[in-house]
Amino acid sequence: MASTSEPDLTRHFDFTIVGAGVVGSALAYSLARSGRSVVLVERDLSHPDRIVGELLQPGGVKALHWLGMGECLDGIDAVPVEGYQVFYGPRAVPIPYPEEAGRYGGKGVKSTSGRVEGRSFHHGNFVSSLRRKAMSHPNVTTLEATVRDLVTKDNKIVGVRCTRSSTSASSNSGPTASEADSSSSSSELTLNSTITIVADGCFSKFRRTHGSSISPKVRSNFVGLELSHAPLPAPHHGHVVLSPSGPILLYQIGSTHTRILIDVAGEKLPSQAKGELQRHIREDFLPHIPEELRPCIERELDAGQRLRSMPNSFLPPSMQGQSKDREGVIVVGDALNMRHPLTGGGMSVGLWDCVHLTKVLGGSERWWSDEEQGDKHAKATTPLDLADWPNCIRPALRTWHWRRKSLASVINILAQALYSLFGADDASLSVLREGCFKYFELGGECVGGPVSLLSGLEPNPVLLVDHFFRVALYSIYCLFAHEQFYEKEGRARKAGLLEWPGLVWRSVMVFWTACVVILPVIWTEMRANVPRFPDSAKKQGATILRPLVLLVALAGVAGAVYFNSSSSSALLSSRPPSSSFGGNVSHGSGSGSGFSPLHGAGTGANSLLEQLRALSSLFSSTSASRE
Repeated sequence: MASTSEPDLTRHFDFTIVGAGVVGSALAYSLARSGRSVVLVERDLSHPDRIVGELLQPGGVKALHWLGMGECLDGIDAVPVEGYQVFYGPRAVPIPYPEEAGRYGGKGVKSTSGRVEGRSFHHGNFVSSLRRKAMSHPNVTTLEATVRDLVTKDNKIVGVRCTRSSTSASSNSGPTASEADSSSSSSELTLNSTITIVADGCFSKFRRTHGSSISPKVRSNFVGLELSHAPLPAPHHGHVVLSPSGPILLYQIGSTHTRILIDVAGEKLPSQAKGELQRHIREDFLPHIPEELRPCIERELDAGQRLRSMPNSFLPPSMQGQSKDREGVIVVGDALNMRHPLTGGGMSVGLWDCVHLTKVLGGSERWWSDEEQGDKHAKATTPLDLADWPNCIRPALRTWHWRRKSLASVINILAQALYSLFGADDASLSVLREGCFKYFELGGECVGGPVSLLSGLEPNPVLLVDHFFRVALYSIYCLFAHEQFYEKEGRARKAGLLEWPGLVWRSVMVFWTACVVILPVIWTEMRANVPRFPDSAKKQGATILRPLVLLVALAGVAGAVYFNSSSSSALLSSRPPSSSFGGNVSHGSGSGSGFSPLHGAGTGANSLLEQLRALSSLFSSTSASRE
């Protein structure tokens, strides 16, 4: 039940969290469980209504249980997700999640399929459930208000200034804000806290001034419809349709409702008012969707259902807390890091960020779930002095930045690389897309490896790079060994020997395109990306040495992949790679039956990355000291 008295908003809090979305609500609860006092500020506490953030991968489900919030998936009409089905023309290939009996089993939702499962749901139902859980903790005070700006004192953020409307509510103990007392008129107030955490989403108001000096890049927009009683070819699976105009996603968001997301390339959408967007969907996307689904989609278009859209942005993460004139603020969630939602990994990254951040900040109370920790006798870690930013919080945020990389970099790189392939717009990318689909058709480790990365169960960046270049090499192999369609002849056939010289040059271009797709994203993930704000100090030290170190690092990764790659015949094998890049995976503490991104991948897989992180951290520290 809600508190019958107005909470004291004039007191000093440990944390102010701006934004009560997925990450904001989860972080408020985990910090509160660790013994910290939290005020959670949200502009609108009514039921959210969005078209993305509706599929939680198995890795994200595990993070939710780590945080002690697994029950938030109950009672929201969530649907089990057992894997994916990819459609490419008349062909389809299943991509199931791993068996629960293997090393990925347990520490998640109770499976009814025998496989590790994710969950899909209506976004608003999930966020409302997270908010109720956060608001139920006595250390969390919730306030419905609009944050106008961050309060600065002596070059340090000490709180926020916000406006409460006449309908705003606040609560320090209750499942819903509507049950709390409401203020009688609009009012301005200042919330004081030691640390302010900005989690205000993809359209963040404070990102450019306090979190990142990098602008998000929008390559496309998702246009969404909600279908009723859609006859999906593979229920309880995400559906990915590879059309010539861009990928299409379909997944259930309830027992009777299905979401379809259509990727429309370009930053600006065709006009919906003039019917251009509807015509684009009917002519360029609908013919490539499985036939049994077309009447359902046409029915919704004919009924005039509003086409809702969301931009698909890419924003590499920036190391937080390193600028001397930005002490006291941490940016998290989509305000910090975004990737194309094609892989559905955004919420998994955000929830594991909450786990890692709560862990590095420490706390006087146990905040983790006993079954997830594996050791019921484990004690809470020593809480950091939140007021000592230079000696405690700044080093902790460096640790957090690199610790989150094992999972976040995998999801970020995979999402951007797959979108480039699935949304192929030139001949070389089309070859890679065809090769990727045929690689999945091989089955075995050619499916098991990629899906373990996609699901967030295997946070191993080197394994990702290895599989990506296997796809590139297999795509080149298919050019020579498989039939190709020749438009001038109107038929498919294998290339003749006289055509091989031309195919050799084409192979070079395909491999070059593969490098262009993935290496720039790897570059952004290996950098610290310490923000440089306009009013901060000018260039810091080591600006020449750091790019050289990163260039050497990229060469090292490329060399590791080269020596780990198998011969062409091995590409046809379904056996996993024998190299340590694909094995020696740590199963965490406890029984050893499951893998936790909290502990990172195996030492064999991550030794190179750990050295690179240490080097980058060293140069970041050097430059910060010269600021």
